[in-house]
Amino acid sequence: MIELSTERLVLRPFCLDDVDALHTLWADREVRRYLFDGEVPARERVVEMVENSVAGFEELGYGFFSLRRRQSPNEIMGFSGFRPFDEVGVVEMLFAVEPAHWGRGYATEASREVLRHGFEQCGLRRVVATTDTPNQRSVRVLQRLGLFFEKRRERHGLDTVYYAMTADEFRASDLTSDRAVGIAE
Repeated sequence: MIELSTERLVLRPFCLDDVDALHTLWADREVRRYLFDGEVPARERVVEMVENSVAGFEELGYGFFSLRRRQSPNEIMGFSGFRPFDEVGVVEMLFAVEPAHWGRGYATEASREVLRHGFEQCGLRRVVATTDTPNQRSVRVLQRLGLFFEKRRERHGLDTVYYAMTADEFRASDLTSDRAVGIAE
């Protein structure tokens, strides 16, 4: 089983034991505001997302990781990872952290390690990330990670910004060194 870690976090691939904790995380009003467009995802949808992630790790080497603080490794505080995007051959990065942990750099720290895994272990050539334009917290995380603004357009009826990074851009960034750990948000 793949497990990633940073100075403060342990990242574990989703498993069915995570469904209840993820459902609670994704039902949070602030988390689902941009992730699920305000809708509380049905438990069945959470199960499907976990199953898709498990299959993704088996078939592609990537999926979603639960985020856990080292001092509380049994408590899920967020997630980060990849899934196939709308366009064939394109991989999308997603992340979220529960509001009680916002502003501490966890999303940046975890997503940095996920990017490293994607580019160095999975051989991804390019990653995209999208967010609703008003979600400036996520935009700042994407910018800290070194993703480049690509475009702004409507997606699923929402004003959306697109950011991207290639494997070469990742290798050229400071994100490949341990110096980037713990960036404050």
